[in-house]
Amino acid sequence: MELVDVLQGSFSLIFVVISLIIGLTILSKYFEHKNRLFILVGVSWIGICIPWVPDSTSFLMNLIVQRSLPKGWYFFIGNVFLPIALLTWLTAYTDMIKRKAQKKVIIITILLSIIFEIVFFILFFIDMDLIGTINPDRPFTVDFGIFITIYLLMIILVMVVTGVIFAQKSVKSDDREVRLKGKLLRAAFLTFAVAAIFDSLLGTIFEDPTDPLLAIMVVVVRILLIFSALEFYGGFLLPRWMKEIFMKKE
Repeated sequence: MELVDVLQGSFSLIFVVISLIIGLTILSKYFEHKNRLFILVGVSWIGICIPWVPDSTSFLMNLIVQRSLPKGWYFFIGNVFLPIALLTWLTAYTDMIKRKAQKKVIIITILLSIIFEIVFFILFFIDMDLIGTINPDRPFTVDFGIFITIYLLMIILVMVVTGVIFAQKSVKSDDREVRLKGKLLRAAFLTFAVAAIFDSLLGTIFEDPTDPLLAIMVVVVRILLIFSALEFYGGFLLPRWMKEIFMKKE
């Protein structure tokens, strides 16, 4: 593995582990508050980190058995569960803000999700190269086809727009704590969007895997993803240590 592959794989693993912990922590709050919002939001964040699970798995496999995750499993794990993340998030969003539009939003999301899954599996069994190709020189870099690319961009756009709309309502609150949560949540969605988009473009921008600037950019992008997870955690649960840090700065 090149240095860039080690950095990409290790930071992907860190992001996935942190996201899983945060998602499960939020989800577990359901048992305390008996509010399904915690389940929906927790599952949503776990789902949003799924595209980085294949990278993490391949990295661990390369370290242990010197093999990468098979192409079919790479695409299956990284894409099949994305519609669930979108559905749970939009359900949570309409629970919080657009309750009257919830039924319509959920029906449309389910229909689009079914279409995505059908097309995905058709491409999967006909020719996986139509889904994407894995760079043989860089085992953790995938160039997705137009179908997956458009769907990923759609998910990012929908989640960012709805996330920022929700956050803005909290930012306008008179309650300092609620206002802080809103700012953190807004930062989380914007940071994630920037990181995810740049992450998808790195393989196109840098063709040479030995380019030292690529290694730097990989680290920067993964750190942004990690920050977005922590901001998301603060935006929903705001632990005491985070409250103390940011409240002092206000």
